[in-house]
Amino acid sequence: MSGRRSSLLGGFVLAVLLQVCTSVSSKLSIDVIPPRPKTGDTVTLSVIGVDGKILFASWYRGLSTSATDQILTYVNGKDIPGDKYIWGASCRQNGSLVIQNFQVGLSGEYTVQIQTNRTLQDGQVTISGVGFLVLSPFTVLSGLLLFSAANYL
Repeated sequence: MSGRRSSLLGGFVLAVLLQVCTSVSSKLSIDVIPPRPKTGDTVTLSVIGVDGKILFASWYRGLSTSATDQILTYVNGKDIPGDKYIWGASCRQNGSLVIQNFQVGLSGEYTVQIQTNRTLQDGQVTISGVGFLVLSPFTVLSGLLLFSAANYL
């Protein structure tokens, strides 16, 4: 009986510890604007759900929050470039990342950590695929025929 009781107590303590650990950091939502960026677009990774006044925001390439994967940190109104800084990237006051002149090689996972006066929050997002205009051979041929017919008139 006492073995069973200690097992239950151990399980309860573990559940409480897991709850405390998971509530230390809360998840943010991130929207990619535009959802399928094209080469040359300005892309915003728009952070949603920040709880409190932002003290600093750090953005990373990939799912790691290692200093070697850091794009930049925004603190006191200034961007501090990291090891994986993207030229033309900047952070807004609301923690969102803006990437100017987006390139195909920038597709992939991004992670943000935002420290507020209330809590540490984080989130991940993936910029998937790059949108581009696809023309069927029929569309190209039709365009050429219309163009040559207009020139003939």
